[in-house]
Amino acid sequence: MKEVMHKYYLRAAKMMSRPSFNDVMDEVKELYEDKSLEELYDVIHSTARFVGLPSTLVWHIARPTAMKHAVRMAERGCPRSKRNCDLAGGNCCCRRGGR
Repeated sequence: MKEVMHKYYLRAAKMMSRPSFNDVMDEVKELYEDKSLEELYDVIHSTARFVGLPSTLVWHIARPTAMKHAVRMAERGCPRSKRNCDLAGGNCCCRRGGR
């Protein structure tokens, strides 16, 4: 099962653009407000992607967040939350030819 989800994550990672510094800082702000393990993994995930770590390594060091993206990919074909996908509209990574 982990191997299948890893493949979904790799597809998701290809779809998503590299986060900006501001994206990482937004995650840090969410961690500061929430102070949860889930938010910590979101920060680790965004930071690892921002610095350009290989997706397989990101999968291993930020598994909870990577798994969240993999599940979304498997269920809806989009790594973003439904809310963020809807907000982005035609600019969402799943609608820009990333599929």
